[in-house]
Amino acid sequence: MVEIKVLDNEHTCNGVRTLHHRQAGAALISSAIQERVQDHPKYRSVEVVRDARREQGIKISYSTAWRAKEDAVAKINGSHEDAYAQLPQYCMDIVTSNPSSTVVIERTDDNRFLRLFICYAASASGFAHCRPVLGLDGAHLKGKYLGILLSATATDANGSLFPLAHAVVAVENDDNWFWFTTILHNVIHMHAPAFLVPRGLVFISDRQKGLLEAVELLFPGSPHGYCLRHLYENMHKKHKNPQLREHLYNAARAVTKDEFDIAIQRMRDVDPGAVEWLELQAPKEHWCEYYFAGNRYGHITSNIAESINAWLLDACEKPILAMLEQIRHQLMDWFAKRRLLDINVEGILVSSVAVQIKNTLTSRARRYRVIPANDNVFEVFSTETMSSYSVRLDTSTCECAEWQMSGIPCGHALAVSLELGTDPQIYAKPFYKLATYRQTYSNAIFPRNAINAGPVLPEEDPHGVQLPALLPPNIHRQAGRPRKVRIRGGTEGGGREKRTFRCATCGNTGHSRRTCRMRV
Repeated sequence: MVEIKVLDNEHTCNGVRTLHHRQAGAALISSAIQERVQDHPKYRSVEVVRDARREQGIKISYSTAWRAKEDAVAKINGSHEDAYAQLPQYCMDIVTSNPSSTVVIERTDDNRFLRLFICYAASASGFAHCRPVLGLDGAHLKGKYLGILLSATATDANGSLFPLAHAVVAVENDDNWFWFTTILHNVIHMHAPAFLVPRGLVFISDRQKGLLEAVELLFPGSPHGYCLRHLYENMHKKHKNPQLREHLYNAARAVTKDEFDIAIQRMRDVDPGAVEWLELQAPKEHWCEYYFAGNRYGHITSNIAESINAWLLDACEKPILAMLEQIRHQLMDWFAKRRLLDINVEGILVSSVAVQIKNTLTSRARRYRVIPANDNVFEVFSTETMSSYSVRLDTSTCECAEWQMSGIPCGHALAVSLELGTDPQIYAKPFYKLATYRQTYSNAIFPRNAINAGPVLPEEDPHGVQLPALLPPNIHRQAGRPRKVRIRGGTEGGGREKRTFRCATCGNTGHSRRTCRMRV
């Protein structure tokens, strides 16, 4: 309350003589920018300084702007401790709103968070109509309590990312990967059992610790492909010749033994030790297309999972509840938008594949000469390359291996289709069909309170005993300053990334510990 007793309308001072204001602290700036930060999460601290000068006519320091933004983000997303306390109720709401979803949360003996697994029923049922390739990867969380976000990601008929399941664990080790793949196996067995036949499902990863053994044990008939980019980076640590990269990729894409042997021999000519390292660290059955037992449909790297990690870069800095909500919001948006794709398309296949087949028919298939052996085997002769290729319709294979690798008929198979007068679209894999694609997104992901929007009730165990609030996990931070990008894009004019360093003595920015005034 303020009471004015004396008012003097005559001023003898010169008015405001500085752009600074003692009351323009982080708390006041935070309340002013909270809505803007919520609408634009990438709102930078330098922009806070600029907007305060332009809109309020005051000049604030960069550290004040940074602390104001951090405070606004904390008010929007909530505290980390409250997020863990609300997590059990959140999991119950997800299962209630999305029946048949798989949600597993585990706690330690001292009532602290241990790990969490979430797979929505819509994602599990839709995965049965995706390409039978699953990328596994882990991303580091940058929040207060750190952790690892494990993910299993597939691709749909249009090549778009299709997240299947995700989990939050403390570290990436044998036990957590085995736990994750065990629940993942149960989900696939329940919703997509056809993928569990030998060679029915292919995994791609960058050979994380404990992942190879878990996949081999729980999915014994599923081939496991190694990410070629990570494989080259590991090889480059000991064998630095840049020519090895081209030869390695040529060996990985080889579809015949001669092509593979030629690429390996060129690697051996450049650096014999690189070939020995490959043979010892990565058997060719896991990265070469000719020796690979399954079908990766062109995915020789783990870009499926890496793309998901890049998309979750901002979410990994939020409290666990806000991160899970951002993932769910994005899934809901993807399902709703993709459900409307190709809704007016006529034909058998999705539009992207139909256009590709049409272009191949025009540019290549009409130039080949076809000689039938019987109803299923044909020889296709190219007058341009003077080469012939064997095509088998009963096994959907071609000697060029393009049909097997992509699941889309190659130019030689389409030439046979022209010769027989059949619809060329019938030779594509079933998951490229429009009906299958629509089944991928036929189910929806619902909000956590879509069914029950009542008050939050205390969590109870199966015996009806009320459980205490879940506590955050125990963490062991690594030595040194945590590496976190405070500003992306550098200064107002752009440039390199800029990091904010804090003094170890007073905690303020702008100086080091050696020059701190509070240092004794």
